[in-house]
Amino acid sequence: MELRVNCKKMRGGRNLAKFWSVLSLLLLLGGVIWWVNASYFNHQPRTSTETSGSETVVSKDRKQEVYATLERKGTELQSNHFEYTIHNETAEPVTLPFRSGQRYEYYVRNGKGELIETYSKGKMFTQEVTQKVIDPGETYTEKITLLPLPPGLYVLEVESVSKYKNKFKKIVKFEVEGPKNDKGAETT
Repeated sequence: MELRVNCKKMRGGRNLAKFWSVLSLLLLLGGVIWWVNASYFNHQPRTSTETSGSETVVSKDRKQEVYATLERKGTELQSNHFEYTIHNETAEPVTLPFRSGQRYEYYVRNGKGELIETYSKGKMFTQEVTQKVIDPGETYTEKITLLPLPPGLYVLEVESVSKYKNKFKKIVKFEVEGPKNDKGAETT
C-alpha cells in the first residue's frame, strides 16, 4: 500500500505543516500522559499491612512502622483545630506521591451522620504531580482548622490523598459544648 500526499491540493504545503504540528503535539501529549501514569502508578509489591492503617517492618529489637495520628489541639471552648500527622518510624525514607497540590481530604459529619463540611469543596488545587518524602524518624504534619461549629457531637475523618489514601485514614469523634467544656477522643 502506498501513501501519497498531493502537495498541490494542500495549498503549497501549509496544511502539511499544520498536519505535522498537530501530530507532533498529539505525540508530545501522549508521552506526557504516559509519564504521569508511569510515575503515579509505580507498581510495587503490596504487603498485607497496606490496608490496615500502617506499614509494619519487623526488626530484631522492636516493631517499626509508618502510621498516622489525628489529634485535637487547643483548649479554647470552640477549638476546631486538629493536627493530622504521618509518622515514619522505619529505617527507610517513605515517599508519598500526590496528583495535585492537595495533600489531604477531610469530612465533618454531625451526630446524625450528615455530611456538613468537606475540605476540598469549592477549592481548586494546582495540577501537578508531586511527592513528599518522610525521612526515617521524621513526621509530616498538616494543621486543620474547621469552620466554627454549633454545640453538638461530630465526627472528623481525615485521609491522605496520596496513592496510599486508605492507609492513613483517621477518624476522631469530638464534642463541641457551650461555654463550659470541650472534649475530643480518637477512635481509630
